[in-house]
Amino acid sequence: MGIMKRKRRLYATICLFFGLVLLLLLILFQKLKNRTYDTTVWSENYVAVDEVKQELSFGVYEDIDWDVWFLPYHRDYLTGEMLTQLLEQLGLSDYIEQTDRISKRTVVTHEQWDSVYGQILKSLDMKQEVQTDTLLVVDRIEAADGLVLITNNGDYTTALPDSYFENWKAYEIYRIDGICVGVRGAFKEEQEIPNVYVKNITDGTVSFLFSGASYEKTGMQPELEVKPGVCDLIFKDGELSGIRRKQDTIEGDMISYDEDTIEIRGYGKIRHSGKLPVYRTYGDVTEKSISDVVLGNMVLEYVTAGDEVCAILIREPASIQSIRVLLLAEDGTKFHSDVYLKSDTDASAVLGEETWTAEAGEVLHITGELTAGGEVFSLTPEGSGRTYLCDADGNLLSNGYYGVMEVRAYEDGYTLVNQLPFEQYLYAVVPSEMPVSYAPEALKAQAVCARSYAYIQLLKGSLAAFGAHMDDSTSYQVYNKVAETEESIQAVDETHGQVLAYEGNVLEAYYFSTSAGYTDTSAVWNDAGNPSYGYLHKFCLNMEEYDGNLADEDGFRTYIQSTPDGYDSDVRYYRWQITADYSDKTDAVNQILTERKKASPETISYLKKDGKTEAENLSDFGSLKKISVEERSDSGCILTLKLTYKRGVVLVKTEYNIRKILGVGALTLTFSDGSEGTPSALLPSAFTTVEKQKDGTYLLSGGGYGHGLGMSQNGANGMAKAGMSYQEILRSFYQNIEITDMEEKGDIR
Repeated sequence: MGIMKRKRRLYATICLFFGLVLLLLLILFQKLKNRTYDTTVWSENYVAVDEVKQELSFGVYEDIDWDVWFLPYHRDYLTGEMLTQLLEQLGLSDYIEQTDRISKRTVVTHEQWDSVYGQILKSLDMKQEVQTDTLLVVDRIEAADGLVLITNNGDYTTALPDSYFENWKAYEIYRIDGICVGVRGAFKEEQEIPNVYVKNITDGTVSFLFSGASYEKTGMQPELEVKPGVCDLIFKDGELSGIRRKQDTIEGDMISYDEDTIEIRGYGKIRHSGKLPVYRTYGDVTEKSISDVVLGNMVLEYVTAGDEVCAILIREPASIQSIRVLLLAEDGTKFHSDVYLKSDTDASAVLGEETWTAEAGEVLHITGELTAGGEVFSLTPEGSGRTYLCDADGNLLSNGYYGVMEVRAYEDGYTLVNQLPFEQYLYAVVPSEMPVSYAPEALKAQAVCARSYAYIQLLKGSLAAFGAHMDDSTSYQVYNKVAETEESIQAVDETHGQVLAYEGNVLEAYYFSTSAGYTDTSAVWNDAGNPSYGYLHKFCLNMEEYDGNLADEDGFRTYIQSTPDGYDSDVRYYRWQITADYSDKTDAVNQILTERKKASPETISYLKKDGKTEAENLSDFGSLKKISVEERSDSGCILTLKLTYKRGVVLVKTEYNIRKILGVGALTLTFSDGSEGTPSALLPSAFTTVEKQKDGTYLLSGGGYGHGLGMSQNGANGMAKAGMSYQEILRSFYQNIEITDMEEKGDIR
């Protein structure tokens, strides 16, 4: 019996030994097998499941759906069995060709998958979301959600591994919008990086600017030596195989630009490819953007190829000499239905290549000769002459305009742009924005603010598509609605070139009509904490500070129902009361909300009845039941207005949106002096109470007129009357600022 037990133990030990050996062999085999399919690297011999998931992310399926579907297969790569099941899942088993050649036990090659994937797209990608591109990878940058590919064809994001790509190599890819979801394979033909700026070539290394960064490529052939300038770089198989330097250039002022064209004085409109590089060539050569071009105030050179502009070269800093103002039509739109002009002196008229002299008083009607996107008509009076808008009989419709008047045709009508000297422009802004009867120091403060604001608009170029820096309305600054006077000219001349600067940069000098006793910060625009607006602060214009809490409803109500003495407390808008009724205004309020939500989504929140869950729209909210204040600033301005509906809640931010909403129901308006007025559709300010009365109406007790940021114009006048200089006035309204000369700012770009 003992011998038998020993034999059985020996047998069990041998079986256990061989079992362990077999297990180790299986583990080793699996490891070797997995090493064969390194799915972090693209290969012709297999396809990573993660890549397949991304390529199938179009249509109704989401990434999480494919994560769940592929999970039971425990494979990082695609097999024939998985492909067969995948086609069944998509309902395409009977429609995809050549799958019978793929064994269920074999690994699917990239060529096989690309063939099947192409057929899947033909059957299911009805919106053609998936597109193919060929690109050359210039750089790869890690990002929070994956990888950013900097390429000769634009920037792409991707969740594919970084090891899929190599810099300077070309690939054929699948993309959905700007996302690279898959790689078909390497592209062996030549690819070019267009319109780079070659800085220098040293010891076989070319240094160049492209897409906002500086790059170097080593291993260049000696015969490729070229001078610095705009070039196309040719690559093949990861090597720099050619350089084409672009020699043709033209010069001239840029007057306008849009997505397809730029307008150059003397050349008209010229096409460009869309992504137009801009290089600053003085000092350290750097890449800029077209928004850095100051229309009409820069020495520019344009690199051309055929009938296109390929790049823009900034040769010198901007020298602010002139400004271009879009003159709006009577209905407030950019487009006039027709245009009649005349000058009070002889004037030079230009239409295309035709030039003639228009006599003083001659009515010009040339709109019939203009075509959309075609030639520009310009009229320049001699000497100090002015151009007037008039009707067909020559009756004046405007004040006179100095400088050049330009007329362009668009599909929607005709635009008028007035180009004139920068300081001369201010002559007609100051009286349009502030009565010239105000104290001289107040007018000087207004001139400095207007100059600073206009300076910023020159840099923004928001109306560049229309050949202008700004328009003549309250959207920017009111211009020439009141003609210049001796007082306005004196205010501008005595502050010539002076602007306000904050932390070394010219600031956007906001101003408004009348305060409620305090100015506010950028919080009223839902922009609290923005460091660039650090010069805007809470400033008290009253003789004494209020000792209550203006952010508290009771504290603000107590304050706004009082009338303390202040620098603008004698103005009737300092305090006002409005009776409002919103009982039948649900549709009107909803229309405003819809429009403002579209224009500025972050300022309007639709919430379901619980006040927490977001809703897509107002369709199920029902009628408006109540309006209340949710939050105030430290200066008392409403930051968040709460609209309670039968089945939902809307939170409204920014003083403009709040004034639009509350203005809808305004019925009567009573000023601080007891006089009455007609309320407008825009509440005077957002410094107001919102108190529901027993009869269902609301009492809005408010103060001030305007947004409340920066300088109160009436407050400035009161300070000037009290003996303060314009410098003291400005330093009161704007904190930590300097008053400097515009010309001393140097390179404004």
